[in-house]
Amino acid sequence: MKKLKEITIVGMLLCCLAAASLTIHPVQAGDLDTDAPCARADGTKWRIGYCESETFVTYTRTLVALVKGLEETGWINDLTGFDRIANSGNSKVIWEWLSSREVSPYIQFVDGAFYNLKEPDTNREGILERLRHQKDIDLMLAMGTQAGVLLSDSSHHTNVFAFAASNAVRSGIIDSTEDSGKDNVWAHMDEQRFARQIRAFYDIVNFKKLGMVYENSDNARIYSAVSEVESLAQEKGFEIVRYHVREPRNSGEFPGYYREVQAAYEQLAAEVDAVYVTIASLESEKLPELFQPFYQQKIPIFSQLGNIEVENGALLTVSVMDEVNIGRFGADNISKCLLGAKPRELEQSFQSAPCITLNAAVAQQIGFKLPYELVMALDEVYY
Repeated sequence: MKKLKEITIVGMLLCCLAAASLTIHPVQAGDLDTDAPCARADGTKWRIGYCESETFVTYTRTLVALVKGLEETGWINDLTGFDRIANSGNSKVIWEWLSSREVSPYIQFVDGAFYNLKEPDTNREGILERLRHQKDIDLMLAMGTQAGVLLSDSSHHTNVFAFAASNAVRSGIIDSTEDSGKDNVWAHMDEQRFARQIRAFYDIVNFKKLGMVYENSDNARIYSAVSEVESLAQEKGFEIVRYHVREPRNSGEFPGYYREVQAAYEQLAAEVDAVYVTIASLESEKLPELFQPFYQQKIPIFSQLGNIEVENGALLTVSVMDEVNIGRFGADNISKCLLGAKPRELEQSFQSAPCITLNAAVAQQIGFKLPYELVMALDEVYY
């Protein structure tokens, strides 16, 4: 589908955290008492590794945003050709590109330090053993809850910066928004982002029965924002109708997974007046077929994940994952860490501005009439 328009909303968008690009010459840590980027005290580069819970669009976009943020703050000075690679949407391809080039006089994206926890040959204990004993990585980027939980293990002292965890406190990555509890661990926190999101959906649709499909596990309840939905249901008095499916552990389990999801959606379509599609293993190109029962019953579909699902068939999202500015925020804190601050000492809270996106074709198909206030508040529309 094509993007129809983008509307900027005064009062809804936060000002971007922008840092001026710097043209600098390499210096070593301790040479200057400034915030200028510098190499390690021995003149070698800071070594960065990466671990993601699985292949997921938000992780890739956050990695790209972090790289761009490090460029803005002067830590990276040569990204010629990077945009083409970034558009691949593949974190591993991006990492291989970064690790094979001299993109910075100060930091090195380490070749062989990319990990995806869903890949069958990934040895989780081996990653921790490397951090404990090889000491060839100064800082690890962790994407997602599982990666954050693994790398926040207290048996090593490598600096860890965790992003895109649904709730880093509830999952045990950090102790609180104010204090990670571990000198070497930092995690981005926006504790109320999904509460704000589901409240916005309720204000727009005012549903009486809300459908949800998710895996009945502690981890899935966190990233599917089940507690946030339950809290709002108690406050507003709506009913949650839920079905449980098993998330696929490998590629061979996807066919069975989609059969479970399709069956759950068919049942929900007969029982609810709105559905909240939670973060899951759903591939965007599968959504138009999966959503057919909701289209037939004229049921509004709200996406937790964001724009990519609206573009592919959901009615609406209030995006709370501003990867660009989260990347800038993260890059600023990584910079402070490399200049000597402990991750535990750094600010972890950053609240993303809301971005409302609508699929106009779906709205027409299900006969959804937009309130005037929503029309005026839209940021993006797909048709």
